[in-house]
Amino acid sequence: MAQPSDTTPELKTVLPDQLLKKRVAQFDYYYDTRTFSYKLRKSAKQKNSEHGQKYAVMIRRKIDQRGHYVGSVIDIKSARLCNVLLDINKGVEDLEISRAEPQASPELMCYSYPGLLERLAVEQKREQRDELLICDIQAAIFYVDEYMGSTMKDVTQMISHREISYDAAWALFFPNSLVYSHNTNTDQDAVLIVRRSSYEVRSDRSRYLQVVCDIIHDDGQQFGFARSALEINEYPGTRPITSLFVYPLQYHDDNDGVYSRAVELGKRMVQLPTHSFRKISGRASRRVARRKHELEEDDKFMTKFETEPMFVNGRVMISPFAYARFHSTITPTVYRALNKNTLEDDRLYAICSPIARGYAMDRKDWGEFALTRAGDVEWDDSAFDALVLGQKQKKLIHSLVLQHDKNENGFDDIIKGKGRGLVGLLSGTPGCGKTLTAEAVAEVTHKPLYALSAGELGITPTSLERTLDRVLELAQMWDAVLLLDEAEVFLTQRNFSDVGRNALVSIFLRRLEYYQGILILTTNMPKNFDHAFQSRIHFSINYPELDIHSRKIIWTMFFRRSSTYISDEELCRLASFPINGRQIKNTFSSALTISHADDSPPGSLLQDVDTVLSVLNEWDQATRSSEPAVDWDGDIL
Repeated sequence: MAQPSDTTPELKTVLPDQLLKKRVAQFDYYYDTRTFSYKLRKSAKQKNSEHGQKYAVMIRRKIDQRGHYVGSVIDIKSARLCNVLLDINKGVEDLEISRAEPQASPELMCYSYPGLLERLAVEQKREQRDELLICDIQAAIFYVDEYMGSTMKDVTQMISHREISYDAAWALFFPNSLVYSHNTNTDQDAVLIVRRSSYEVRSDRSRYLQVVCDIIHDDGQQFGFARSALEINEYPGTRPITSLFVYPLQYHDDNDGVYSRAVELGKRMVQLPTHSFRKISGRASRRVARRKHELEEDDKFMTKFETEPMFVNGRVMISPFAYARFHSTITPTVYRALNKNTLEDDRLYAICSPIARGYAMDRKDWGEFALTRAGDVEWDDSAFDALVLGQKQKKLIHSLVLQHDKNENGFDDIIKGKGRGLVGLLSGTPGCGKTLTAEAVAEVTHKPLYALSAGELGITPTSLERTLDRVLELAQMWDAVLLLDEAEVFLTQRNFSDVGRNALVSIFLRRLEYYQGILILTTNMPKNFDHAFQSRIHFSINYPELDIHSRKIIWTMFFRRSSTYISDEELCRLASFPINGRQIKNTFSSALTISHADDSPPGSLLQDVDTVLSVLNEWDQATRSSEPAVDWDGDIL
């Protein structure tokens, strides 16, 4: 195929309108079944028979083997025109104009139309006019008017009514323009920048317009530009532009507000540290890979995915690195890195991702969270005061965890890296305060509480080793207090007959020696511990069952927090009911819910507590024996 050329017939001997038509030609690019190759065939008679040697714009209409028209490609034969188009589309990626044999799509020519008109006006006003350049620009404008004019007229008419048809939706997405999309799962607005758009067909033959955009985000390895493919499914007739899943930002009713909020949110996103502990309440989402086999080779930096909604109300560790390393690589990959410290353009801030990836501590689940809902964690420095535990034990735990937090480079083992952790063992019956102690440790040290049960680590040596390594690395990475509940499976004395469990204990012991953070183990069975653990545990606390005095303290604390008065006599009555601390908490929480739902007057909270206790007593009696249940007032039911 010929290279771009500036040769043209002598201007003096050819009239301008004749010259214009001679600079644009159309050919059919058809499949020759005799030679099994594509060939050019003139669509209309042309005096020039050299297949575009002296054309500025040559249109190739591609005809498939069945004789069906499948699309057009425009060959840019003028070097001058090629430079103009490159200048108009400065910054647009994947331009075929910049190739050795420059080409453009009909859509790109339409996108370039306003720029061509502006450039033509500039060139015509010059004192020393470049007639060849003017003629070639006019040829490009002539192509759009002659071959795409009807389409552009329809598009203009629809857009004037703020509507668009599916077949014409491509005209909305100018390369490098800003578009708007709303994530329904996270209820979050997003601003993206368009790179290209194309009509595609899925494996089930359904059609869609794919709008490939760029966002700026952190993929866990790099910060910078990443690809995101948004899809508009085929639809009949016309639709309001703002009803599309993605549409130009300029058509949003509050486009200035959306843009300014996106800029501010982008600045917050850029300032996030590598691991950021936040409190988030509201809608969030989980990302799940789908249809990965449909990706083209050219789209290796673009990931298709589907999302599932979820709700979070608690503390979240925003950690893109951990998300990508331990959960999923199903996230847009940064293909061009940026320096956070040199980011100054508001347009770049606007396209920063409003979504942060991380781990929800309460849900024990990875997800994507709206940055607009991310707030500072409010720590409870008085958390130890709520513990129903002896002052001696509370002081021991409190002092150890605070000192460990300060003494990062303190005492080490003979072997470097060993023995620098702080391991505590809490034993006692359910609901006696073991978990609350771990929560208090996290609060006073201002650390995340990463909690899981022993059953989540796996039951085979291989799965345990893999999962335990991941958990310990995450806890170390996040500087978290690690709570391992129901740890008796690892603590029980080893014996010769159970080789499998012996292997689990050995693996756990080995990992424990090199862990440098705070680890709290809880168990309901304080007896029959393996002796090897005794030398690896820094403090051990046994929690006795709650007595009447302890239960009274807990009831008093909950009523005080709700600003509800209760007499000492009533407190003693409640404390006489033999339930554990967790049951007291759940009972009080349920009573508060009932009180709020019924819009009960002040002072009725005690009645609601009695109601919940009565139901709890019925259940307890029914599960303990076949004896008749007794209600809270002492009557036989």
